[in-house]
Amino acid sequence: MKKVLVAMVVLCGLAGIVHAAEIAGNEATITADVTYTTKYMWRGFNLYSADSAIQPSVDVALENGLSFNVWASYANGGGNVNGTEYDYTVAYSNTLNEGSTMQADYSVGWTYFDYPDTKSRDADAQEIFVTAAFPEMVGGGITPHAAIFQMWPAKSGGANSGTAGTIYLMGLNYDFELESAPELPMTFGWDIVYNDGTGGESIDHDWSHMVWSLSTAMTCPATGATITPSIYYQNTFESTVNSGDELWASLSYSLGF
Repeated sequence: MKKVLVAMVVLCGLAGIVHAAEIAGNEATITADVTYTTKYMWRGFNLYSADSAIQPSVDVALENGLSFNVWASYANGGGNVNGTEYDYTVAYSNTLNEGSTMQADYSVGWTYFDYPDTKSRDADAQEIFVTAAFPEMVGGGITPHAAIFQMWPAKSGGANSGTAGTIYLMGLNYDFELESAPELPMTFGWDIVYNDGTGGESIDHDWSHMVWSLSTAMTCPATGATITPSIYYQNTFESTVNSGDELWASLSYSLGF
């Protein structure tokens, strides 16, 4: 209950940030999203086994590049009684070399992973990250991207003391249209991941998995929200991360203010 109250305080804080930003002359965009996913896959790990999940989030993006996000995950099923998760992220986004073939749309940030049903010392973690996309490098709707995530336990001496590590990710997105349905923009994605110890001392430092995805987006005529159905397939290389390949799907409902 204490950590649920903390999450509520954070949400109230985001509202205060929006108000302060508007006073300071920075316009703020708020996006509320709720996603249903048939599996909770996180960097190769199947965190809820056979259970699906509901994952709501609120994002506040300021005109100056700062953003604040609160994200949650709730398992649908009785097999993950301690699976509730809240993530709090602060990030800064900008562009380098705008308009050139080496244009880089980048973000740097920090995330706190909060598990309210488990003692903070034994479960909570935090990470810093850098992501970059290169929309002008290839052309033809293809955008290469890369990311680095460095994670460590939020408190020392707990049961998760061996979870520190680094994730290296690279991949691409390909945006295209179907002649039969040009009103539905399609995005094909491909990522490959090297896990350098994230998740526990038993995790091998190796290429862990790659993920293929296909998604589209449509506008809800009643509310103007964006509805995004997606499908994913994971090829697993490392058994210490996952016991096999995975197939799952998700449906997101996102509304901007």
